[in-house]
Amino acid sequence: MKRKFLMVTTAIVLLFMPNAKAFADSPSNTENSSINIQSTKGGYINASKVNFRTEPSTESKVNYTLDKPEKLDIIQTEGKWTKVNHKNKVGYVYSKYVSYSEEKETISLENSKKLNVKATAYAGDTITSTGTVPKWGTIAVDPTVIPYGTKVYIPKFDKVFIAEDCGSAIKGNRIDIFMNSEKECNDWGVRDIDVHILK
Repeated sequence: MKRKFLMVTTAIVLLFMPNAKAFADSPSNTENSSINIQSTKGGYINASKVNFRTEPSTESKVNYTLDKPEKLDIIQTEGKWTKVNHKNKVGYVYSKYVSYSEEKETISLENSKKLNVKATAYAGDTITSTGTVPKWGTIAVDPTVIPYGTKVYIPKFDKVFIAEDCGSAIKGNRIDIFMNSEKECNDWGVRDIDVHILK
């Protein structure tokens, strides 16, 4: 009887072992499996050598670094950190280094005003004159020349910028383009470029 009981018990254990392994290997308890990709938004890294961390803290482990313009899925923003999914790995990137992918808007230059400007660049953690946090896409202007809130198309970047900031040195036909690092600013220097003031 004891032998028969052992055989039945062994058979039951063997029967359920593959399922037990499958359960152990199942990703249902991992963070990645809980990410509904449809609820994420496309984004990209907008600076060089950005740390991709396990937690939203500079003290947390760095999984690896990401370079501009690496694509990723943005899950949500948590204060100064953005939770992202990069190649099925969930982690955190400092928010100012992440930009949402833009759907290319159709730009008509037919009614725009072309302006030649002297363009410099600036960076850093600050607040703009209009109370927003500057990001790639923000420019500082002389509001008597380009009013706040104006959309400005810069062919050099094939991108529409928003006039949200100003500075004591930004007078007349001059703009200051927000960039994500001092290095990018230094590489840009001072350039004469054409911009289009969109109506």
